[in-house]
Amino acid sequence: MKIGFFLLKFPLSSETFVLNQITAFIDMGYDVEIVALQKGDLENTHASFNTYRLGEKTRWLLNEPESKLAKLKYRAAAALHGITRAATWKALNVARYGDEARNLILAAICGGNPQAFEADVFIAHFGPAGVTAAKLRELGMIRGKIATVFHGVDVSHRGVLARYTPEYQQLFQRGDLMLPISNLWAGRLKNMGCPPQKIAVSRMGIDMTRFTPRQLKSPTTPLEIISVARLTEKKGLHLAIEACRQLKEQGVSFRYRILGIGPWERRLRTLIEQYQLDDVIEMPGFKPSHQVKEMLEQADVFLLPSITGRDGDMEGIPVALMEAMAVGIPVISTVHSGIPELVESGKSGWLAPENDAQALAERLAAFSLLDSEQVQSIVQCAREKIENEFNQLAINKQLASLLQTM
Repeated sequence: MKIGFFLLKFPLSSETFVLNQITAFIDMGYDVEIVALQKGDLENTHASFNTYRLGEKTRWLLNEPESKLAKLKYRAAAALHGITRAATWKALNVARYGDEARNLILAAICGGNPQAFEADVFIAHFGPAGVTAAKLRELGMIRGKIATVFHGVDVSHRGVLARYTPEYQQLFQRGDLMLPISNLWAGRLKNMGCPPQKIAVSRMGIDMTRFTPRQLKSPTTPLEIISVARLTEKKGLHLAIEACRQLKEQGVSFRYRILGIGPWERRLRTLIEQYQLDDVIEMPGFKPSHQVKEMLEQADVFLLPSITGRDGDMEGIPVALMEAMAVGIPVISTVHSGIPELVESGKSGWLAPENDAQALAERLAAFSLLDSEQVQSIVQCAREKIENEFNQLAINKQLASLLQTM
């Protein structure tokens, strides 16, 4: 059975869950091909991108320049190149294909790629990718069933919903299967009009064989706090910094590391400077997976205070939390999106209300006073939760069986 992955951009260092699923299907012996609209970040890649030689398995549909005008010229040239093909002409139908016809994206893909891409099933990650895949299938550029994974931003961000809700409603009819990653998103898709028989919750999980439980670690002095996240508003890291300001005022001894890159980097650095926390907060930027692992080893607690962005953007269920729970790092997060489906507060980690820096500071201060026995029961429950419900091997086997019945 051949599995295609349809992605808008590949690779992206923040989307480890996509990378992990691709390598899992390769490990299970499937013939895998990746079809991506655009090249992602080829400089900051994780080791498995090279180990599995994913660059060789990827077909990038467009190779566009940066500026808007140059993009349009590129697309027009690509469309003209294949102007004799019926699909290229069909791709210009604005009434049927909307913006992607108007801005020549579909025509450029049809014109620039003489052959169709074939797989038994294409897994499209994020709703907009599913929408584009369904249009390309109708144009004969893709041959195979389409299963669309909905993660979070694609069903919560106001801008995305304003643009894509009508498109999603067509996808619910044209597509074969919708795979929301949480029960919360499954409910949202039903409310948007997706037939329930086309919905199956498929969690993003982790490969448990890669995460050996570390030795039990009691909170140390200074308390070692870590966050691994893309630096965006919804990660709530500005609240983590505010909580650190309060901890410092209270005389709690700690060190905090924020790993990751993203559009909020400058804002967060300014906040650290403003609060004079440079001596206790470090932001080393992007680190490849093996270095992240080393830094996680030293941490006492993993902090991810996710919030709903002002634009409505929400998390799915963060994989970073799963990874921390799998290796035995206690987690502190928030009552946000699907996180309570992963972390049961007081049992497998701790949750504070969204947007509440004071509650985070209190939670961290209380954590710093715990003894090893109290930490052990939490850590044990957390690992069991991942093993039972977020084990990638089991999830992908279930998904593979599901795809075979499509």
